[in-house]
Amino acid sequence: MNKKYISRLLSLVAVVAIIMSPACKSKNKGPLQAPEFKVMLLKGSTVPIFLDMVGQAEGIPTVDIRARVEGYLMNWSFQEGSIVKKGQRLFTIEKDQYQNNLDYSRADLDSKTAAWEKAKLDVARLKPLLATNAISQNDYDVAVTTEKQTRAAVASSKADLEQATLNLSYTSMDSPITGYIGSVQVRPGNLVGRGESTLLATVSAVDPMYVNFQMNETDYLAIMRFVSQHKGFLAKSGPIKVYLTLADKRKYPIPGEIDFMDRNINPATGTIALRAKVANPENIIKPGNYCQVQLVLAEKDSTVIVPQSALTIVQGKYFAFQVGDSNKVVRIPVLVGRSFENKIVINAGLKPGSKIMLEGFQKFQEGMKINPVMIEDTLTLPGPGAL
Repeated sequence: MNKKYISRLLSLVAVVAIIMSPACKSKNKGPLQAPEFKVMLLKGSTVPIFLDMVGQAEGIPTVDIRARVEGYLMNWSFQEGSIVKKGQRLFTIEKDQYQNNLDYSRADLDSKTAAWEKAKLDVARLKPLLATNAISQNDYDVAVTTEKQTRAAVASSKADLEQATLNLSYTSMDSPITGYIGSVQVRPGNLVGRGESTLLATVSAVDPMYVNFQMNETDYLAIMRFVSQHKGFLAKSGPIKVYLTLADKRKYPIPGEIDFMDRNINPATGTIALRAKVANPENIIKPGNYCQVQLVLAEKDSTVIVPQSALTIVQGKYFAFQVGDSNKVVRIPVLVGRSFENKIVINAGLKPGSKIMLEGFQKFQEGMKINPVMIEDTLTLPGPGAL
């Protein structure tokens, strides 16, 4: 009985050993394989170096059209808010009074010119008689004085005629420039120019347009040092370019150039005033438009750009996960620069040739070894004017 029981027990143990042997073998396989993660080999790219400021457009020149003589405004001959051409008729003031003044001045000049001619003849006729004592010295002196008085009267009458002609010309007002004209400030039928030069409308030039902006003292010094150190580069590339982003967040397609820098730093604000000149052939920019001004200094090669998702922030500092030669991951601090869409420029901490993890940060452990799945670096930033 005992022998039979022992035999069955040994058979059961053998079966259990056979069943469990595969599991035992699987546990004894070698070490687990390293997990796979996406990794990017950074190539570096060319990115623009520029400053951002806020500017406002200004039409230069901007001219106020004013009534320079008194009279009733008869009409205007343009569409408000439109482009007017240089020399185009804008306003007309009632002319009758000024035409009458002009006619009177002409007649007065003719009369005084005739008196002067007679006075000159009198002097010419009396001078020989004085030599023969046929007339007195007093008679001759009176003739000479009369000639001088009539000559002066002619000069005065000429000045009156010129003023009358000028006043008549002021009744017709033409645009001195080509540009946008605003709304009419005084309607026809109203008296203008009485005791003051009444503002009728304002015209602003549109092409080119000018953009005024302020630069802080630190940026100004950085630019001046850059210019000093890169004279050769600037000689080839030309003046520093200015690019505009309008209020609708769209880029203006034509770059401008700085044409004015103020003589001093404003002590109240710590800024210096600058102005850019930009072509405006389509009249897209209007005086008063606010825009973002990008002052492009140069382009920097071999600049590292990474996806923003490849970075983590710990206590306000940025970190990337760099993969070493043995595929071990190390978290390193980085200094970030400008960002665009989902990309960000790395100013320090990474360089071309570095490899970084693109995923799996929540599973990261210092010194962990991974199996990299390489992703091609195709990250770039737009050229100047597109950022």
